[in-house]
Amino acid sequence: MGKPQAAFDAEVFARTTSLFVSKRDTLPSEAVEALAGDIARRIVSANFLGPAFDMPVVAEEEISAFCDALIQPDPRASLHFIENRRAKGLTRQGVYLSYITAAARCLGEGWEEDRFSFLQVTYGTGHLYALMRALRAESHSEQHRALDNRRYALFATVPGEDHGIGITVAADMFRDVGWEIDLQTGTDHEELIAHVQNTQPHFIGLSLSTEQRLEALVRLVVGMRIIMPEAIIGVAPASKVDPKRLTQLVDIDLVFEDAPSACRTLDRLIRLRG
Repeated sequence: MGKPQAAFDAEVFARTTSLFVSKRDTLPSEAVEALAGDIARRIVSANFLGPAFDMPVVAEEEISAFCDALIQPDPRASLHFIENRRAKGLTRQGVYLSYITAAARCLGEGWEEDRFSFLQVTYGTGHLYALMRALRAESHSEQHRALDNRRYALFATVPGEDHGIGITVAADMFRDVGWEIDLQTGTDHEELIAHVQNTQPHFIGLSLSTEQRLEALVRLVVGMRIIMPEAIIGVAPASKVDPKRLTQLVDIDLVFEDAPSACRTLDRLIRLRG
């Protein structure tokens, strides 16, 4: 028998690690620290258990070695570490349950106990998040089966936004052409993440009215990706927000120019999966 498939989605991994470099280089240190803490905390509390799962027992020395790979500046160290385990037969769920969750806990504890520096933890959490994204995208056919073809979407303002008029108008336009829209305006970060956890939307549209809320958008999208990795996430920015800057910093799939084009784009994505 041949070896099980050990490949990751290399494009997703490279793009996600590149986005994290941009975050570290661009955002204030306190925003990067909050992001790193969010990733470690949410991964530890995430539910990766499916209806049938295996949870290989992994020695503490093995998790320690994985953490050492994660905190290296070069993301390929952690990628090669998990690729080697996958080549030996470790399943994707085994990676989640026995390595990723344990490594997130290890990074968090190491940070609190000053065994890892701030920079090491940001490397580690960024690489861990990128591994999750690459693993989740490994089988596109599975991802497409997981997405239903209902014309349903969550629309929300970024936490801290004062105005929700634009996204409310967009929601009404989508409803007029047959979409079911769950509209959330003025919802804070934790409440919105909990809402995504409970409703599991496959399409998410976010409204960003000012670049001052860019840090909040970055943090929100990362939180959503961890709990709803197969979702298609788009952002409708205000006219003064540079769309190129968004795609260089935020882990999104689409930038929407206006409601009609957004509607056409999402309808096309549904047809492609139909």
